[in-house]
Amino acid sequence: MLDGLGFQTRTHCPACKGTGITDLWSGQFNDEGVARNIDLYHYSADWRSALGSAGFALVECRDCRLKYHRQVIDDASLYIVYGKWADAAQARRFEAAHVADKADRWAYHSKLAKLVLRLRHLIGRETDAPRLLDFGCGDGALLRMAHGFGFETTGIDVSATRSGGAMSEGYSIHPDFEALDAAGGGPFDAIVLSQVLEHVVDPLGLLCSLNARLASEGVLFVAVPDTSGVEVPRNFHEFTLVQPIEHINAFTPDSLRDLARRAGFAPVRRPSAFVTTSARDVLRAAANWIYQPKTTDVFFKRAEP
Repeated sequence: MLDGLGFQTRTHCPACKGTGITDLWSGQFNDEGVARNIDLYHYSADWRSALGSAGFALVECRDCRLKYHRQVIDDASLYIVYGKWADAAQARRFEAAHVADKADRWAYHSKLAKLVLRLRHLIGRETDAPRLLDFGCGDGALLRMAHGFGFETTGIDVSATRSGGAMSEGYSIHPDFEALDAAGGGPFDAIVLSQVLEHVVDPLGLLCSLNARLASEGVLFVAVPDTSGVEVPRNFHEFTLVQPIEHINAFTPDSLRDLARRAGFAPVRRPSAFVTTSARDVLRAAANWIYQPKTTDVFFKRAEP
């Protein structure tokens, strides 16, 4: 325990449970280069006094090739990091400094609209009010967009400061599965897990829990950073991909699909979706639909038994 934060060591791969590892990158949080990059996150707390000289170690599983941090904060400390350090004010500061897409409101909301259209297309049943769960819903932007398209929306987010605005507007947002189940949530026709799986100690367990709450013909969308080629970060962008406080799982297109397969999912092709008045944009999107390289933004359905 270090200034309120507890740590745990993952002794086996969180995807395949293998114990054979290759060491990739290790150090201490107060190493000069590491500390300089963490400062750029603009946390709403004194991370230096909380972490100090604590160590971290990024490794790669020799069996399934998932990269993951071995030393991670424990479950109880997640509420400190994501409830106090990474609160709504921190999110605004970080996005203003580093997330260009969020500043371009047209591009950001067009992307959300296309995601909702694709989810609706992939749902395997006819319904006027499909049910959507956004796990890690943050400020509720996707909930608002999906609601506008007729979805019944529910969110889960550990940070009440980030989700508070959407809750005040009447959106149903819960802190965890226990609260969701107590409220009678599920099954859901569509589940979104965007920029979440890289943060959790047990990613396989989370996917299995979501599978249990997905309708039989429902669709799951997962988006995570692609860390292909990143082992020892050489710049701030690469550091964000394997940041040892938050990004404790580091996926590639193959390792993400392997993890999802272990949780009972199979990938499906991304449907085309157009939110534009430009013929050129339509043609570009159509070409992208024809040629779909492997990425870490993937739609899944339940695998055939």
